Amino acid sequence: MIQFLAVLLFTSLAHAAPGEVSGTVTTASGVTLKSGGVLFVFAKEPGKPMPVAVLRVPNPSLPYKFTLSGKNAMVAGTPFVGPFQIVARYSQSGDAMDKSGPEGTIAKPVSAGQTDLKIELKAK
Repeated sequence: MIQFLAVLLFTSLAHAAPGEVSGTVTTASGVTLKSGGVLFVFAKEPGKPMPVAVLRVPNPSLPYKFTLSGKNAMVAGTPFVGPFQIVARYSQSGDAMDKSGPEGTIAKPVSAGQTDLKIELKAK
């Protein structure tokens, strides 16, 4: 019984709550961010250009721990189940369409409930 409870506790700690993903955004060696910009973390359906959810963080302090969920949905009520491509981008202008800053992505599709994602912003 104790082993079962330990496995249950470990399993609940190892995953984000259903309907969300979480992780940390860092910068690659040699990449510096000018102050006054905005960090965007996007969840997109693979192969689709528009994000399902977006997190906007003005003047972030990196490393930055993020959580994306249905609360960040572009359209209220959109199910947040995945799979998703998770992308982080730093925009000096604060415009989400500005792709001139460093960017990072998770290579494999991510399902809701995944945690400990690591995204490294790299210069282009």
